[in-house]
Amino acid sequence: MKRTWRVLSVGNSFSMDTMEHLGGIAKGCGMDEVVLGDLYVGGCSIRKHASHLEENAAVYEYLEDRGDGWSITPAVSIAEAVQREPWDVISIQHGSADGSLYTDPVYYERLPFLVRELKALAPQARIAFNMTWAGDPDHPHSEIVRFGGDQEALYRAIADTTEQAVCTVAGIERVSPTGTAVQLARRSGIGALTRDGYHLSLDCGRYLAGLTFFKTLTGAELHGLSWAPDGVTPDVREALIRVAEAAVLDPFDRRKNA
Repeated sequence: MKRTWRVLSVGNSFSMDTMEHLGGIAKGCGMDEVVLGDLYVGGCSIRKHASHLEENAAVYEYLEDRGDGWSITPAVSIAEAVQREPWDVISIQHGSADGSLYTDPVYYERLPFLVRELKALAPQARIAFNMTWAGDPDHPHSEIVRFGGDQEALYRAIADTTEQAVCTVAGIERVSPTGTAVQLARRSGIGALTRDGYHLSLDCGRYLAGLTFFKTLTGAELHGLSWAPDGVTPDVREALIRVAEAAVLDPFDRRKNA
C-alpha cells in the first residue's frame, strides 16, 4: 500500500527555505507520495500567527507541492489550509517582521494557544516547531545588531530560548534544530549557507534545512540518500547529511560544553 506523507508549515520565508527540498529528500528516502503545504506571510511571528488564527484572517499565501512543483493560492486562512488535507505534521515557524525577537521568551507567549488551536483543528497531526538560524555578522537585522555581530552568541541565544520557551510547551512533539545544523555547518566551513546574509542559499542551505527537518520529523536514516538539488556535489551532500544527523542527535549543541 502506498503511503502519503503530508506536512503543513504555518510559516514565513524561513519555512519556505526549509520546505523547498523536503519533497525530494522524502522521496529519496523512500516515501511513496508527499504533499507539502506552506502558509506564507513574510516574517510572520508567533503572535501574528495566533492573531490570524483567532480572527480567521485569510492573509496567507498557500504554497503546495504534490511532487510537480510549488503552486500558490492567495488569501487563505490557517483553518482553511489545515482542513485541506489530513496532515501528518503541522509545523510552526517564528518570524520577526513585527519586531518580535527570536531570543526573548516573551515573544513565544502565544505559542501554547497556537498549538492547542492547531491540535483542535487537526487532532491526527503531530505539532512541530522549526528553530531558526542566526544571520551573518554583517547583516542589518536587529538581532544580529543587538549581539554586536557575534553570530555564535546570537545562535546560542536562539538555541537557549527555543529550549526554554518551545520545548516546554505541551503538545509540541518535535523541534527541528535547523538553526543548530546551520551553525554546525558554518563551523565546518561547508559552502555558502545564506544567499542574502539571512535567508538560506538555494542549494546547500535549503538542502541542509530540509535534511534536518526530515530527520527530526521521521527519524529516518539519511546516510545512503543519493538525491540532492542541483549545485550540491556528492561530497558536499555527504557532509551536509553528517551535519544534519549531528544536529538532531544534539539539538542544542550541548555536547561541546559538557
